Amino acid sequence: MSRPNLILFMVDQLTSFVLNAYGGKVCKTPNIDALALTGTVFENAYCPYPLCAPSRFGMMAGRIPSRIGAFDNGSEFPAATPTFAHYLRRAGYYTCISGKMHFVGPDQYHGFEERLTTEIYPADMSWTPTPDFREFNKDEERAYTFGVSTIDTVRDAGPVARSMQIDYDEDVIHHATRELFTRARSEDKRPFMMTVSLTQPHDPYVTTQHYWDLYQDDSIDSPNVPFIPVERRDKHSQSLYYHYGQDKCTLSKQDYRNARRGYYGMISHIDQLFGQLMAALSQSGFSKNTVVIFSSDHGDMIGERGMWFKKTLFDPAIQVPLILSHPEFSASRAKSPVSLLDIFPTLLDIAGVNSSEICTPVDGKSMLPALKGESLTGPVFAEHIDGATSAPRVCIRDGNMKLILSRAYPTQLFDLSNDPQELTNLAGTTHPDEERLTQLAESTWPLDRLLDDVIRSQTERKLVDSALSIGREERWDFVPRPLEQNSRYVRRGDAFPTVERRGYLAYPDQ
Repeated sequence: MSRPNLILFMVDQLTSFVLNAYGGKVCKTPNIDALALTGTVFENAYCPYPLCAPSRFGMMAGRIPSRIGAFDNGSEFPAATPTFAHYLRRAGYYTCISGKMHFVGPDQYHGFEERLTTEIYPADMSWTPTPDFREFNKDEERAYTFGVSTIDTVRDAGPVARSMQIDYDEDVIHHATRELFTRARSEDKRPFMMTVSLTQPHDPYVTTQHYWDLYQDDSIDSPNVPFIPVERRDKHSQSLYYHYGQDKCTLSKQDYRNARRGYYGMISHIDQLFGQLMAALSQSGFSKNTVVIFSSDHGDMIGERGMWFKKTLFDPAIQVPLILSHPEFSASRAKSPVSLLDIFPTLLDIAGVNSSEICTPVDGKSMLPALKGESLTGPVFAEHIDGATSAPRVCIRDGNMKLILSRAYPTQLFDLSNDPQELTNLAGTTHPDEERLTQLAESTWPLDRLLDDVIRSQTERKLVDSALSIGREERWDFVPRPLEQNSRYVRRGDAFPTVERRGYLAYPDQ
């Protein structure tokens, strides 16, 4: 096969366990299921950070987010940080993105040659948290903070005619499918790398009546782990409870059911949009020479343990779907833990970029051997440094063991083979893996100075954001360029039927 085209299809806040490919029993996702039947399902895939921007920056750079200063949703993604888009573009690929990547800073491309849509979130530093979270006081009055979900959105769950997220995602797919047809008609025959990135099923859990009605109340499953009283939760989970304002209202069983029903409805919507893209891929003649990767930037607790959203290192928030379909390989399932950090070296490996050409640090590994039936070795890393956290929390999964370490919270150690719901903390029980994983974490993260680095960065960014809000405003938000003249429609000097035939694209089997 010549160098294949590459499509990375990203969604936002989709936890893996709800999908049929991962043992879920409720979600209706025929298009994702079809991809899983032809691709490799990575059963234990993790994000590097349970928050949008740091996870996506880490994925694009192949780096643990804190190593590139991606501490929170207001962190700048520096233009000098190499991404897989830079490497693939240098290797001769046309690189393009339609949708969200939550880039913060004046560089809104990061190696992509073309952007088809704007971002859904701000490109400035206004979402930088206030650097005062060394101690969290639940009794202090908490105001709404930019970019922070609140428990109110759980109670909003239900059918709506439209929402901001629905508008955005349908626009993303419209531009992505049109770009596939444009590439098929183009004289530019470079292979392409297209990232298509939606914002659903991110909260609030609202969807149209059609997708709401795909499910009934009695079909909605209850959380695998019921509500855990706040006083029985670990210290960080207690802080998160107040961070999201859960103390300000009591959610009923119907609230839980509505939220999960809305979440499943959004997942069915993204499945339909993914199906549209796959149909366009086939109709444009690219399907036989295109590798497709489906994943999410992080997960969602969706009521497990009585917890919601993200910013925790329990598996529902950091375990994500990762399905890779390559035309040259048969369907399979891979149990070895992998990470979104592995997407960078995997894309370059598939594209035939020699490892000697990767001249910058990468924390991930290629997943391509797993498609050949080989086991992948080595741990995967995750971290959380954002709000409701008094100090950075870091996580290592190695085999079936999972360690969570912090300077501010008690250590947690789970044996996921015997305790998949993470209910029994083995830390402090002389478990043979605790010391080994602790030493690995200490050598991976500079925990003694990382908090100071984060606070310094946030202090500087808050100052910059404050200064730039005074006087003439210079927005970094990306605005798509207008269509090129004579590229798609009839313009001065065009003659029929030549101009119309220019837009024809025959079906590949005709």
